[in-house]
Amino acid sequence: NVTKEITIKGGSITGQLSGNNEIDFYLQYAREIKSRFKNHWIVKAVVEAFEPADCKRLKEEGLVDIYHPNYEVWDIKLFKKLCPGKERFVGHQEWINRIIAAGDVFGPENVIPNFVAGVEMAQPFGFKNLHHAVESIAEGLDYFMSRGIMPRFTTWCPEPFSYLKNQTPPPLEYYVKLLRTWRDIKEKYD
Repeated sequence: NVTKEITIKGGSITGQLSGNNEIDFYLQYAREIKSRFKNHWIVKAVVEAFEPADCKRLKEEGLVDIYHPNYEVWDIKLFKKLCPGKERFVGHQEWINRIIAAGDVFGPENVIPNFVAGVEMAQPFGFKNLHHAVESIAEGLDYFMSRGIMPRFTTWCPEPFSYLKNQTPPPLEYYVKLLRTWRDIKEKYD
């Protein structure tokens, strides 16, 4: 296999790391990659939902090509429960607004918010019915795709040291229904 992209990712940096704020921390790596390897790779940044000015810096100063502001879960109540840091530092609606605004900087086809497929069924907060869970995430898919932004999924895996570590993952039927829903919404917006 020939590698075509390189991903810069990490969690949110709420203070200083190695003497840098969050955007400067990521920019140092993007700049170095581009200065050494030019356009050998597409550079992707899997980071938080930055304000438009910071997105512009990633694009112009770091030459980041693809922007992944991970969204996690669409439902506002679940977002607040499952993503308390994102809720506290940015907020549900502002996170959405920043993803949409990033489309003006990178081009909507280069903004790829990530949903964690299945986490909306995590108990005790999540949906108990897989069809309701898929309907919820479908709202988010429709919202972003109607604006030219193409979300993607990662599959939720309960991590051993997390609060959700003892969860049972959703059944295969959930993932089949979700992928069909994604396909149908994609076809709707061509």
